[in-house]
Amino acid sequence: MNLFRRRDFAWPALFLLAIAASLALGASRDLDWVWIRELRLPRTLLAFAIGAALSISGAILQALFKNPLCEPYTLGVSSGATLGAVIGSTLGVNALFFGLSPSALIGAGIFSGILLIASRTRRLSTSTLLLIGVMLSFLGSSLVAVWMALAEPAGVQAAVTWLLGDLSRAETANAVLSLLAVLVIFVVLFREHRSLDALLLGEEEATTIGVNLPHFRVRAIVWTSLLVSLAVSLSGMIGFIGLIVPQIVRRTGSSLHRRVLPLCALVGGTFLILADTIARTIVAPYELPVGVVTAIVGAPFFIFLILKKGRSV
Repeated sequence: MNLFRRRDFAWPALFLLAIAASLALGASRDLDWVWIRELRLPRTLLAFAIGAALSISGAILQALFKNPLCEPYTLGVSSGATLGAVIGSTLGVNALFFGLSPSALIGAGIFSGILLIASRTRRLSTSTLLLIGVMLSFLGSSLVAVWMALAEPAGVQAAVTWLLGDLSRAETANAVLSLLAVLVIFVVLFREHRSLDALLLGEEEATTIGVNLPHFRVRAIVWTSLLVSLAVSLSGMIGFIGLIVPQIVRRTGSSLHRRVLPLCALVGGTFLILADTIARTIVAPYELPVGVVTAIVGAPFFIFLILKKGRSV
């Protein structure tokens, strides 16, 4: 079966266009190679890695919970990672290992675990589960706000910028390491594409064809938490990419994950590169947080999906 349609091959062209725009445009119009190599190239690589990580996470979560509205931001996983990163920073445990903050991973894992336990023990509807995720997101954001209220004023401005999504601190080392980490996790998750496809048929059907659902869910949650934690550790909270990109990919062809996961990585990385380019050029020489740009696009899209889902009930 040919999973990839002719239109799918337009995405690499858009990716190359996004790379060119990201390297050529910025607050400074100086195209000196030093500017490109030291500032724009690491930022472009990091944007691609983070966008790919969030998009893959969104595709996995939507398959796990069988709800097109699920993604790390709306389910509170990003808030859990942010809260963990903030607590780790306060306690002085803020070292990054391959771009990952261990405390961010713990926070994301706890919030993901709550969702997983709720989905398995109470047999909740996907809408109720989504509502729990939104409440977890509020809880995490509120606790971070408490930390900001008690923190030193000098550090609050930097914290606010980071919380809204910030790629300005990209460096070659962490950009390359994060890209490699995302690639490794992608390969691991891609090997599970048949189990993800089986979930589309229903839990009973998946079990019938040999998928060990409890073990598979735990593995998927662990790897998804790793991706989200990596993204939050390096760029703060960037929402809606995990919502928008899997929907676009699924609506333009087959929903089988052998096609969906690679395209989510490519389209998600491209989307965030373009969003970051807009964020640092639209009000130059000032710079918008990239999370603001993704939210301006993503929030209306989220409302559209809610209304469409409501009409189909």
